[in-house]
Amino acid sequence: MRKYYFTLLLFVIYLPLFAQGPSASYTQYMNALQKLIQEDLYSRVSEVIYDVEELPTKEVFIDFCKGVEKDFDEIQANYGSQLTDEEKEKGTQFTQTMMIQLGELYLDRAADLDTDARTGFFRTFLLEMGYDQTLNSLNEDNSRAIIMGIHAALEIPFGMPNTEVMTYIYSEEAPILELYRAAYIMNEMAMLNESYDAINAMTESFKTAYPDSRFYESMKVTLISLEKLREGAAVEDFSFLDMEGNPRSLSEFKDKIIYLDLWASWCGPCINTFKTKTPSFEKKLREKEDVVLMYISIDENQEPWKKYLEKNPMRGVHLFAGKGFEAEIMRYFKVWGIPRYLIIGKDNKLISPNAPRPGDEAYNVLMEALGS
Repeated sequence: MRKYYFTLLLFVIYLPLFAQGPSASYTQYMNALQKLIQEDLYSRVSEVIYDVEELPTKEVFIDFCKGVEKDFDEIQANYGSQLTDEEKEKGTQFTQTMMIQLGELYLDRAADLDTDARTGFFRTFLLEMGYDQTLNSLNEDNSRAIIMGIHAALEIPFGMPNTEVMTYIYSEEAPILELYRAAYIMNEMAMLNESYDAINAMTESFKTAYPDSRFYESMKVTLISLEKLREGAAVEDFSFLDMEGNPRSLSEFKDKIIYLDLWASWCGPCINTFKTKTPSFEKKLREKEDVVLMYISIDENQEPWKKYLEKNPMRGVHLFAGKGFEAEIMRYFKVWGIPRYLIIGKDNKLISPNAPRPGDEAYNVLMEALGS
């Protein structure tokens, strides 16, 4: 069973962005939820959908999820008088996100269902859980959970841009269509699969279709946060450490076009790209003096970063950010998965916050930036 989803979601929402920081009561509340997940929920989910020969009916599973949600709600009720309204809303969003992930786990187990049955289950699951009515606002986490569920229903790997998911969403009808469209747009904002202007156009189209939607406010707030990531925006002058421990900043390279690779020594896909794609990509760019290949590690400490590069030397500028996904550059560019590639133009003006991986497509973008 994919337990890591629960752990990841708990980490994501355990330290949300509060105006004045989470209270001690909120921390205790989230610790209680974590205990419920680790000591009870894992085994209960396994008993219902993994440790049985036949998959339960959707009705039985939805009733099970309603019971789990009730357990989560009872924990919030125990702390309710001690939590702020903002903390209660964060807790509710966390619970709903967890339940949506349970729906995806059912689809993971339901390998024999055809596409219509899979999409029908996920639609029914959300409606029966009442989320077309009770999801008061969308954030990156519950939006991603919904879109991951749709990907699972369509049996399309999550994370790769495609048109099939959007086509399916727009083929749906009320009452689920509004929620699906809103979640899709919020997820596009999180994934940065589209340009700022394209996302803005989607948001305006949604507003036209649903002028009174409760989801529009969260879209608008998220869209404002993306303005710094639109093409041509000046990138913050981040500072890193080089292999000798010297501070280096992006502004040192303001006369160059930077192809920036965010990676870590523990990241399998990062290392695989270094071995299969990066060598030919680097060779192709070797004579392009105005292009800098910059590799920024988010390893928690420098030792594994340095050891990897000592054993596997690569051309380019190698810098250390540290702090994992909490590194400033990761938060600035809303990076939730690596490898991640950016292209920063001269004068440190942003060209792409989510650039193609090393290869012909990335090379063509760089050549266009050079005017070649």
